Amino acid sequence: MACCPTEEKYGYEDCRFEKDVDENFHCSICYNVLKEPRTCRNNDHIFCLACITRHLKVNSQTCPECNEHLSVDTLRRPRVLNNILSKLKINCDHASRGCPQFTCLEDLKTHVVNCGYAPVLCSNAECGMEINKQDKVHHETKVCDYRKVKCHDCGQIQEDVGTLKGSLRELDGKVEQGIKTLDGKVEAAVKQINGKVEAAVKEMNGKVEAAVKEINKEMNEKVEAAVKEMNGKVEASSGQTKKEIGEVKKEVKDMKDNLSKVNKDVDEVKVMMIQMLEKLNMLELPNQLPSPTEGMLNIPRQDILIAGGYGGHSTSGKSTEIYSWEKNGWFEVSPMNDIHKGASSFIYKDQLFVVGGGGSKAIETLNLNELPLKWTKFLGELPYKCDDHQIVVYQQSVIHIGGYNHGKGWSNVVSELQLTSPCIMKELCQMLQPRGCHGAEVFEDKVLILGGFCPGNKTTDSVLEFDPKRNECKEMPKLPSALKRMATVRWRDEVVVLGGTDKGGQILNDVFMYDSKTGKTTALPSMLEKRYGCCAVITGNTIVVMGGENEKRQCLSSVECFTMGGSTWEYLSAMNNARSRAVAEVLPSTRKYV
Repeated sequence: MACCPTEEKYGYEDCRFEKDVDENFHCSICYNVLKEPRTCRNNDHIFCLACITRHLKVNSQTCPECNEHLSVDTLRRPRVLNNILSKLKINCDHASRGCPQFTCLEDLKTHVVNCGYAPVLCSNAECGMEINKQDKVHHETKVCDYRKVKCHDCGQIQEDVGTLKGSLRELDGKVEQGIKTLDGKVEAAVKQINGKVEAAVKEMNGKVEAAVKEINKEMNEKVEAAVKEMNGKVEASSGQTKKEIGEVKKEVKDMKDNLSKVNKDVDEVKVMMIQMLEKLNMLELPNQLPSPTEGMLNIPRQDILIAGGYGGHSTSGKSTEIYSWEKNGWFEVSPMNDIHKGASSFIYKDQLFVVGGGGSKAIETLNLNELPLKWTKFLGELPYKCDDHQIVVYQQSVIHIGGYNHGKGWSNVVSELQLTSPCIMKELCQMLQPRGCHGAEVFEDKVLILGGFCPGNKTTDSVLEFDPKRNECKEMPKLPSALKRMATVRWRDEVVVLGGTDKGGQILNDVFMYDSKTGKTTALPSMLEKRYGCCAVITGNTIVVMGGENEKRQCLSSVECFTMGGSTWEYLSAMNNARSRAVAEVLPSTRKYV
């Protein structure tokens, strides 16, 4: 199969036409309605001019359908087919900007050039806002904040502005100097207070200890004197009454009680000193707070496998690479048997499955317990050719979601894929509308289906929650904007959404989290590069994004990663092959694969 992305510049999307277009008028490379059709010489296999031109540059000089020798110079123009296509009604290139017009395909270029909804830039200096052509005059003269207006006293205004700026600079300098002076005084005061408190505590401890020693000494001397006196009285007068002995004992007891009270007072003083030191230490606490990432679990990271897609050469759709964290590099392993682009992958019972893609029914597997790794064709095939679908594993069920059915068009079916020979697709439910190029992530009790491409509405911001127990779909809060061909990973109760294209076709490097319970979104730092058709995995607390295409529609080999709780993305070693619309999985950590 030839390598060509399904972008509008290679063919017209079906959803743009007023009526359904016969499937015989579709390019067999990009699957869109033909644009500038060309055929091979002998068998009349038909393609878009841009698609077949790119194919002949990237691949061998042969027809991708019948393999006859073919070059750009030997392509034929199907005149009858051109005439039929030229009469089809298609919407304007600027329909997304509000143009309601449907026009014949042969008049499309003329209409687009003269369309009042074409984007133009405001000519007022410093504005640069993009507006519809028909609104240009009104915007530039009535609405624009930067429009030219008559100035009644420019000289005086400029003089006043200059004076104000000078005053502000002088005030800023005084404020900064005041802050520095205040900071210095506060630091000096804190140090001085700490020094005085520590000296006072030491002095107080010394005095207290000396007083306690003195009191103990005095009490001990009195007790010993009293005992001696009592013994003397006992020895001197055998007729001493018991009453006198009791009075002496009471006097000794009172002395011991006084000594105990003094020790208690000393302990209270020590507690007060400790509390005072704790309050002073609170002044320095803000400078000692831990960073946001402190305390996060140091979960080990697992190696990553990436396979398929399309890129800089004809073998990209089969190639397989593994990234080793230990060796910090990518290593090629056994390639797949077939080309898979826009496929889906999953790991099930220690087998890695790659399903469909590139208009294929084929399924390939990789036994992760057998080294060296080698791809094997699965005995069963899908019932139909498909790509741009999603497959997830919920408990013991393999769930197939949407995508492009090459027999019927875009699919709205959620099915259970039974891995038998032949494979069976058991319909579970139908989504509200067809979708492909979307994201899907599994949680404990549900599957979230995010964004994607919906015929008629094009790129969507819709989010669905599929309940596998009830086989029902319900709407969730929408994404912040419409997205397709983005990457997604699950982190705790959130779906992390990365890159993709918006409704206007802009390539993004935005990253945000979507809460699976509430639908609330939280922005994360943007990726280093804009990319769509990329793939991503999460290992430990680290998200890794690989490949995709940039704003120039060039396939990327770059790889970048982000650790949750951090503030920036970082590059990892680049892949050996540039690739887009590939699949990627995290490998079990039970063994080394490279």
